Amino acid sequence: MYYAILIFLCIPYLSTTEYSDIIHSGIYMNEKNHTLIEWEERYSVGIPVIDSQHKQLLITTNELYKACHLGSDLAKQQFKKTVQEAVTYVKYHFSTEEQIMEKTAFPEITAHKKHHAEFIQKVLTDVTNFESGKQFVPHQFVRFLRDWVLSHIAIVDSKLGDYLLNLQRKGRLGKITMRKQSGTEKQIVLAVDDSKTQLTQFKNILPHYDVYTCESPLQALEMIQNMEVDIILLDLAMEEMNGYDFLRKIKKDQKLCNIPVIVVSGNSFEQHINTSLNLGAADFIAKPARPDHLVQKIKQVLRKKNH
Repeated sequence: MYYAILIFLCIPYLSTTEYSDIIHSGIYMNEKNHTLIEWEERYSVGIPVIDSQHKQLLITTNELYKACHLGSDLAKQQFKKTVQEAVTYVKYHFSTEEQIMEKTAFPEITAHKKHHAEFIQKVLTDVTNFESGKQFVPHQFVRFLRDWVLSHIAIVDSKLGDYLLNLQRKGRLGKITMRKQSGTEKQIVLAVDDSKTQLTQFKNILPHYDVYTCESPLQALEMIQNMEVDIILLDLAMEEMNGYDFLRKIKKDQKLCNIPVIVVSGNSFEQHINTSLNLGAADFIAKPARPDHLVQKIKQVLRKKNH
């Protein structure tokens, strides 16, 4: 009962009917493979940069859910690490939305920002309780996060999406491009691979970078059109579009062609390496990539880019 009341209080925009429709829509929850939320296109708000970040929020929530099913000691360590990453990413996402709202004079910006602030406060309180050993139920926290994210996307952010699309139809909305805020210390790595396991490994190997992940090359293309990244890690064998075609596309685009790409692939015959390099890849690493080797290559490529 307390949990239900808490969730409802944290979502002041929703009517009882709207909230019930979201929570009982059946679009998430595959507990057999520890997936709590699955993205569906009807959750798109029509703005690529916001959609890409929403997809990343769902990935983060699923990672927290998976951590709940590990052994007790390992679960605590992994859960703490993933919670910290989630808080950092949520703050970044909220900052992105608020920058967009300010630039476009969104009329409901005050209420929207209040919604963000209440959520951050709730999460920070829970994280403090977790770290101090006070009463904290991981599964309850993750389900709160799931319910809030779904409701926020489907109801609150859909209002922002409708507003921006209306401006676009009237020809009053330029291209929305979000850049890193000044003072950001971590460089941004975009990992593109259709293996969830591989994407998780990249995040674990690269804690000193902001690692964003895409399982779809098409989603990655959409993402880099709207957000600055410092380097891309790219698989070759993917269904929607292979790595070669991805390289061809970005190297033909004047705005994207200077983003360095390191191909990380199990297809490591000489022909694959040569083709990748000829198409503009900065380097090639064969899977499985050794963590120290991957980090070294990224540093080398970024140094070359910045000089």
